[in-house]
Amino acid sequence: MNPAEHTSGEEKTETCPICGASFTCTLSASCWCARKLVPDDVRYYLAARYETCTCSSCLDRLIRKSNTGQNLEEI
Repeated sequence: MNPAEHTSGEEKTETCPICGASFTCTLSASCWCARKLVPDDVRYYLAARYETCTCSSCLDRLIRKSNTGQNLEEI
C-alpha cells in the first residue's frame, strides 16, 4: 500500500484478501490507492496481515474505522 515501494507501473488484476473482489493495481505512485490518505495504523494493520493490496471499498472502510476510532479488527 505504499506507493513509494511500487515502481513497476504495470497494471495487473488483484484479488482483495479481505472481501475477494477483483481490482486493478498499477503498482506505481499513479495507482488509485496513492490518491488516498491512509492513516499509519491502517498501513501497519494491512502490512502485518496481507501480502497484497486491498480493494478500494475495503481500504475506504478501514480508513473510516481508523478516522472514527473503531477497532480495525472488526471489518
